[in-house]
Amino acid sequence: MNNLITIYMNYKVDRLIEYGTLIYEDSKFIREVFKGYFDTYIDNYYYGIFNTVDTDTYSLETLQVELNGVMSDMMDDYRNYELRVSNAEFAENMKIIRDLRDVSFEIIKLDDLNSTDREDLESRVSTIVNESSILNDLIGNRLSKLVTLVKETNTNSNKLLNYEDEFYSLEKKKFISSEIEYISLKWDIRILDNYKRVMINRIFNDKKFEVKKLKCLIQKVSLYLLKKVLNKEEIKPIFIDLYDSSISRGIISREIYLLIDNPLFRKYVIMGVNYTNYLAHKDAFSEDFQFACIQDFSHINDIYKKVEDIYKEGIFNYLLVLKYRDRERDYFVNYEAEGLKLLVFEEE
Repeated sequence: MNNLITIYMNYKVDRLIEYGTLIYEDSKFIREVFKGYFDTYIDNYYYGIFNTVDTDTYSLETLQVELNGVMSDMMDDYRNYELRVSNAEFAENMKIIRDLRDVSFEIIKLDDLNSTDREDLESRVSTIVNESSILNDLIGNRLSKLVTLVKETNTNSNKLLNYEDEFYSLEKKKFISSEIEYISLKWDIRILDNYKRVMINRIFNDKKFEVKKLKCLIQKVSLYLLKKVLNKEEIKPIFIDLYDSSISRGIISREIYLLIDNPLFRKYVIMGVNYTNYLAHKDAFSEDFQFACIQDFSHINDIYKKVEDIYKEGIFNYLLVLKYRDRERDYFVNYEAEGLKLLVFEEE
């Protein structure tokens, strides 16, 4: 199972390619070229990843520059085929790479049309096509089919984005002096009496189900992030707890990394691990992600040395102070060090 955000973005790319091959023409080579341009658009617009320009802000101007960079790279790569194909095929494919750069730029504008109303989409798609001399020349009598494809894309997207889980939801908790949200999984199963409530709660907290709960939490956080970025809402850093069993059984390396392998997850999600468990399984942790060390300080005499030891590991971006003695509260709340931030729960 792959990351939910990646699955969704791959679907977007596939659909943009369908628009492109409908408007232009279809072949394996054309699809590959379209994919190169649309992957770059996804990186720029949704992930804030730019390969040609030095910026972290998306605009149509920066997209133009980025697509030019992709075009140059694809043309350079294709020159390796100059002696393997006929002169006519080589010239035609080089022309396709150039043409699809401009076609892709215009098709990308269809991605912002999130309506599922046929009449509304006909009007908006027609406007985009009519305002683009490139699309207007290519579309011919296929406008109605393009509207159908866009409507189908939006309908399928909305099914995912509007999905409501009757059994589990996300619960948030705050930290002192931090914008980071601590998100955990809670159950929302409707029950009839207190006996069933106690029974369900006991099962939910059984360590045997920790890995399944973690996977469910990751997918829900992924959907949460996806909605935020699609709605252009502010995204605050998110903290989640990696259950000990997912690490001690090696599941984080085999399975969990597949679920979190996405730029948005890397950028916004901080994963917490118990320090003792971390020391026993150091090889399970990748520096490509953000990690927090979870530590109970209530029984530690030399808290300063403990914090320093954790800092020296170099893998942790944050230190979550699970518990502490009251007299040491100010130290933890006011701690400052380059590369390591302390997180302390707000009092309930």
